[in-house]
Amino acid sequence: MNQNSITIEKVPALNRSDWFQFAFLVFGAVLLTFVFALFWFSSAHIPHNFTGIFHFFDIFLFSLLSYVVWYQITNEIFFWDNILAMKKPVHIEPKPGLRVAFITAFVPSKEPVEILKKTLKAMVSAHYRHDTWVLDEGDSEEVKMLCRKLGVKHFTRKGIFKYNQKQGIYKMKTKAGNYNSWFDRHSKKYDVVAQLDMDFVPSRDFLLKTLGYFRDKEVAFVGSPQIYGNHNESWIAKGAAQQAFNFHGPIQKGLYGKGMPLFIGSNHTIRVKAHSDIKGYAGHIVEDHLTGMKFYAKRWKSVYLPEILAIGEGPSTWDAYFSQQMRWAYGLFHILFTQSPRLITKMKINHALNYLWLQQYYFYGLGQIIGILLLSLYFFFGINATSMVFSDLLVLYVPLLTVHTLMSIWVQRFNIDRKNESGVHAMGKLLSVAVWPIYFIALLQVISGRRLVYKTTPKGANGSSTPSVSLFFPHFILGTITLFCIIAAFYTKNNSRVLLFWAVLNTVFMYGFFFVEFVYAVKLKVSKLNKDAFIFKPQLD
Repeated sequence: MNQNSITIEKVPALNRSDWFQFAFLVFGAVLLTFVFALFWFSSAHIPHNFTGIFHFFDIFLFSLLSYVVWYQITNEIFFWDNILAMKKPVHIEPKPGLRVAFITAFVPSKEPVEILKKTLKAMVSAHYRHDTWVLDEGDSEEVKMLCRKLGVKHFTRKGIFKYNQKQGIYKMKTKAGNYNSWFDRHSKKYDVVAQLDMDFVPSRDFLLKTLGYFRDKEVAFVGSPQIYGNHNESWIAKGAAQQAFNFHGPIQKGLYGKGMPLFIGSNHTIRVKAHSDIKGYAGHIVEDHLTGMKFYAKRWKSVYLPEILAIGEGPSTWDAYFSQQMRWAYGLFHILFTQSPRLITKMKINHALNYLWLQQYYFYGLGQIIGILLLSLYFFFGINATSMVFSDLLVLYVPLLTVHTLMSIWVQRFNIDRKNESGVHAMGKLLSVAVWPIYFIALLQVISGRRLVYKTTPKGANGSSTPSVSLFFPHFILGTITLFCIIAAFYTKNNSRVLLFWAVLNTVFMYGFFFVEFVYAVKLKVSKLNKDAFIFKPQLD
């Protein structure tokens, strides 16, 4: 290491009291998980729908059911390990004289200038000497005028062939392509570049809080939480914010303790030399996740600062939320199948294992589809996925579920804003039920080789939209499948109360989302027709 470099001190997030509480909870959870595993994986629980060599299908069906049940349990086990590793960095004062650029990208046709203006004012006012830049995809005259007024530098790649390629690091109409173009043209003048999405308004100490960690010459980037400030805009915005609490709190703190916090594109500070070493931001629909993998494959270090340094806007409508989740799910599936096999072999073993764990998250949709498939096989054909007695299952599964719930409540103390991020998070859980069909569709698109076009999350006034019933056609189809399962039960006499309960639950939720949106759309249309009917139109003689 360079002799002028320093080592960043990490402080454990768990104090002595936390350790005892965590040890008690995790001991109970591990013990119950072990006992449940002994019960679950008994050969007596494999069904006997087929005989002879076809008994293989019984084993296959039991394996599918085991995947559905154990998907969440194994994710919890990785999460407990992550809690154990949680750390936070000790603040380091920035080195004087760093050449710093503060940049944000802007798409005139997709994003409001009013929000950009608010963000730029905050960027210009940030403490520590720096240049502020706008990377304007449209070369907008309005944006250039705003830049002159605020003292902000303007860059555009519009009309420059080199920076508008169909593929590669300068891919047209992509966030990564825009940033890489600016880096190629201007980054040589800087040591460090801080980057924000245009709706993320930074605090005045954003640079002072992050620049000091670059005293360690091996640090590639410094990240901070992606906090949504528009959670009161709609219940969808509130739910989206709630879903992020756990990730930006305990998960990112744990990953930092393991030396690998995820690279988040909405706000971060990056070393120019490290950016050059990995040949720029990855040209991908989730460029931040793949860019982070490239850093760790090159053995760069990073820092996660668990403080609110910038506040932005999350999705507030179904269209915006589903588009965001589709992009993330599609992107991680694509990376898992195409990039991970190559990159994880270059990482530290611990980093590789944790990336593989994180990239399993969106398989939640596949698990739900498998569950519906197993329900259909039972209600239509009487084919069971297991022969276990449900009452025996409840005796062991309910205590395990209870401990998991207690753990999830206890760990909220490590969220970024403990005062405002604690609670049941009902809206976030409801969104999780609504979004899993989107995850499955994303998986199908990746497997089929279909490309997904990058779509920015609508901001401000652009975020408002009329109801889109077509978004919920997958939910309608899935609800109809389990409705037919319920009807079939009365004819086939395959009427297990437990499986009927799950069929009814899925039907209620899937139909619920569809019909609520449908009724809202009808009401909106009727209201518009009534309004038009009462518009006064003067008659000419």
